Amino acid sequence: MTIETTILDFQLNNTFKQYESHMNAQEQQSIFKEMGVKTFYIGKSLDDPQRATVIFQGPENV
Repeated sequence: MTIETTILDFQLNNTFKQYESHMNAQEQQSIFKEMGVKTFYIGKSLDDPQRATVIFQGPENV
């Protein structure tokens, strides 16, 4: 199995706090675990509070 690391930098439609809560929710974490995805970093831009960066790793094409 090939593992890939993905870095996403994107504009949020809601607040960072709402996004972070969603990503860290037990249900979402269960989905990630089932898919074999591990989140390494969830952060917001210091210059733009509507911008976020996420780094995760998992099986290729997941």
